[in-house]
Amino acid sequence: MTGQMGLALSLRDDCRFDNFLALPGSRQQIVDFIHQQFSAEQERFVYLWGVEGSGRSHLLQAACHHWASNNRKVQYLPLADLHSLPPEQVMAGLENVDLVCIDEVNLIADQQNWLEALFHFFNRSRDSGTCLLVSADVPPVRLALGLADLQSRLSTATVFQMDTYIDADKICILQFRADCLGLQLSDEAAGLLLNRAPRQLDSLIERLRELDRSSLIHQRKLTVPFIKKVFGW
Repeated sequence: MTGQMGLALSLRDDCRFDNFLALPGSRQQIVDFIHQQFSAEQERFVYLWGVEGSGRSHLLQAACHHWASNNRKVQYLPLADLHSLPPEQVMAGLENVDLVCIDEVNLIADQQNWLEALFHFFNRSRDSGTCLLVSADVPPVRLALGLADLQSRLSTATVFQMDTYIDADKICILQFRADCLGLQLSDEAAGLLLNRAPRQLDSLIERLRELDRSSLIHQRKLTVPFIKKVFGW
């Protein structure tokens, strides 16, 4: 990772390609494209959009993990954590990094200092050959940025839409992630989580992590009674 401003940014260890369940449909094509063509630098600028919890942040971090494992310099920029910092200092020197992933660019749509800093960075990265992976909750044409030149620059990216997960998808993902942790999550137990916990996928997976920790401490399987006990349901 680069060291601009000494930012204490780290990638989630569980946000990798091998624990991202794409499910049938266009999402698998997106994963394959980012994992293969983009990693081979056949495309240098990709823009992912979709609602919160559609897997955008996971794929940005997975790309960083994959590039870093191949000894390439990466930087992940979650704007939810950074948008209150001086953008010129955050972006300083990033054109010298192989891959920069900018998460939730929609969050700075009305922050002129960030818009200008990003625009100048995009110009520098184009000249230096830095690859960019950007995410937002809407496509580039709907960002309503306060800087038309930046909006135009974003529109030159290869754009992919991340589909919204339905409840059946979330159950499949919870069971898949449980399996990655060495746990078994029955349909009934997964349904309990879906019905009782916040329904955003990120929140559901965080509950699964809590269950993983509790199951290790108590040496218990993820039964419905155990899950109810852990969360006081």
